[in-house]
Amino acid sequence: MRLIGRLGARGRGGAMRRPVSGRRGVLPALMVLLHVTAWTGPAAAGDAVRTVWRVISDNGILVPAALDAGTLFAAGDSAAEAWTLAGDLVWRTTVQTPAHYRPRVSGGRVAVVGRAGLAVLDAASGRVLWEARPETAFGAPFLHDGRLFLGDGSDLAAFRAADGTPLWRHRVEGNAKVHYAPSAVGGTLFLGAGDGRLVALDPATGAVRWSVDRGGLWQYLRQMAATADGRVLVAGGYQDDLYGLTPHDGAILWRHDAGNFINSQRVAGGRVYFWSPTGWMEALDAHSGARVWRTRTHRFGSDGRDDWGMVMAEPEADRARLWVLDMAATLHGLDLDTGAEVATVRLPFPARPFVVPVGDGTDVIVGSLGGELARLHVPGPTGTRQDAPLSPN
Repeated sequence: MRLIGRLGARGRGGAMRRPVSGRRGVLPALMVLLHVTAWTGPAAAGDAVRTVWRVISDNGILVPAALDAGTLFAAGDSAAEAWTLAGDLVWRTTVQTPAHYRPRVSGGRVAVVGRAGLAVLDAASGRVLWEARPETAFGAPFLHDGRLFLGDGSDLAAFRAADGTPLWRHRVEGNAKVHYAPSAVGGTLFLGAGDGRLVALDPATGAVRWSVDRGGLWQYLRQMAATADGRVLVAGGYQDDLYGLTPHDGAILWRHDAGNFINSQRVAGGRVYFWSPTGWMEALDAHSGARVWRTRTHRFGSDGRDDWGMVMAEPEADRARLWVLDMAATLHGLDLDTGAEVATVRLPFPARPFVVPVGDGTDVIVGSLGGELARLHVPGPTGTRQDAPLSPN
C-alpha cells in the first residue's frame, strides 16, 4: 500500500437545486415515460407513481449508492458526492481513481474504493482525509469501529480510518485473493477469502483467534452479515449454498441449497432475502434457515405475466417492502411478510444495479447507466397499469 495523500483537499459544497448542472449540463426537459404496473389492490385517489426529483452526477459510471443518516452518498468513475433526500447537492469531490464498490460510511467518514485506489473523506464536507494505492488491487471495503479493512491481493489490510496509518496485514493461504469484504460481530472480524477457510481475527491486531477449513463446501464466503442480535453470521458460498454460521466457532447452523449461484443476499429483520437463477425470490428465517416464503420470478408466460430479468443488484428492505431491481431495468416491490409482488416499475433508462430505499416504505432512489439519480415515489398497490412522467411532478 502506498499512501498518496492526507488532510487538505476539499470537496465543492453548497446547495444546488434540482435539476443540477453536472458532467453533462442541465437535464433535458424532454418528458420520458415511466411505465408502472402493480398487480393487486385498489388504487387510492391521486396515489400514483411519480418522480420526486431527478439529478445528474459528475459520474459517467455510477457504483451502487449508500444512504446514511438522511444523506445519499454516490460515487463512480470521476467523483464522490453527497446529496440530500430532497435532491440537493451537499458536496462533490473529484476522485483520483475510479470507484468500483459502494461507498462505506461510518463514524463521520466515507470510504470510496476502487481496485486501483481509495479515498477516505469527511462525510459532512467531502474533504479528503487520506488516499492510498494498493500493492496489487483493492477488494471490497469494510469500514468499522474507526478502522478500514479491505483486501489487497492475497492480504487483508487494516488502516486507521482517521489518517490512513497502516495497522496490520493478514495473508491468506496459497494463491487466494481477498475480493469480498470482511464482517464483524461482537469484537471479532471475520474473513472468508478464496482459500476455503473462515478466519476469525482480532480487529485491532490482526491476530488469528480461530480458523476452520471447509474447502470441501466453499471456496469464498460472500457478503457476510450478522443478524441484529449477533447470534448468526449469514454468508453465501461460491456455488449454490447459503450458510448460517455461529460467530463463536464457525459451526454450521443451517445450510440452504438454492439450486444455482446466489449473486447476492440481504439480511434484515431476522430474515435473509435472495434471488436464485432457478427463478425464485426467497425469504429464509436467518436463525433457522427455514423458508418463510418464495415468489416465482420466471413463469415462462404460463400465467400471462412477464418473467423478471436476471437479478444482479442486492435486494433491499425497508419497513414495508423488499425492493428488487432486475437487469431489464424493472423494479419489483414485494410484501415483506408474504412475498406478494405489490408494485412493478419499469424504468425508462438502462439502470445501474442498485436501489436505495429512502426508508418511508414508498420512496426509492435508482441510478441510470448515464450517471443520473432519481427518487421515485411508489405508493401502495394500484391494481391498474399506469404511465407516469419521469420528470419531477
